[in-house]
Amino acid sequence: MTKSLWAVLLLALSINVMAEEQARTVTVTGSGFTEVEPDRATLRMSISVREPTLAAAQKEAAAVTSKVLKMTDRMEIDRDQVDTTGASVRPDYRWNRETQEQELRGYIADRQIAVEIEDLEKLGALIEGAVNAGVNQVTPPQLDSSRRKQAYREALSAAAEDARLNAIQLAESLGATLGPVLSINSGVVAPRPPVPYQARAQAMAAESDAAETYNPADLKFNATVTVVFELTE
Repeated sequence: MTKSLWAVLLLALSINVMAEEQARTVTVTGSGFTEVEPDRATLRMSISVREPTLAAAQKEAAAVTSKVLKMTDRMEIDRDQVDTTGASVRPDYRWNRETQEQELRGYIADRQIAVEIEDLEKLGALIEGAVNAGVNQVTPPQLDSSRRKQAYREALSAAAEDARLNAIQLAESLGATLGPVLSINSGVVAPRPPVPYQARAQAMAAESDAAETYNPADLKFNATVTVVFELTE
């Protein structure tokens, strides 16, 4: 037998062996989730003031910030949970069609405030208090849970069990037996904070009992896993 023929036979044998090895595995995906009740939140709000002079704009923005701090003090929120360091000022120009020039209308002072709370019963009162203090904009709170890591693991466990059941179903349907795990890839999707509201300050202030209407939904943690199992006869 010639060398070239031997080479062809060896190549064919190698391809056949590889095909058999690939046929002895099954790849499945599984998904799972867990829900937890949020027990902490970060609320971000902003103050924007326009005044004829820079000093007046800064003074007014500082006055509103001071009101917010006094309000959080009354709510017994620690000062180290309140960040008021975000600040900026800028001139406010308007285009004059007659003179074809930019005219200085005044100055705008912006302040950004972030408040962390670990008692969600205070969330509604915090929002309403900020609005009454003169805050212009309140963004949806960033909800979180002290059980975040545990929730991740529970979601992964549920996804892994789902993958195992899927693999068993496939193996039994093909007349094979599920063998050991060869590889695992996983992924966890961080929960999207529920958004119970997103309104401008004036609209929220119009509701008399608005503080009682904020009801944060549960946080949902989703996980997926991809598992490769060996199949046995």
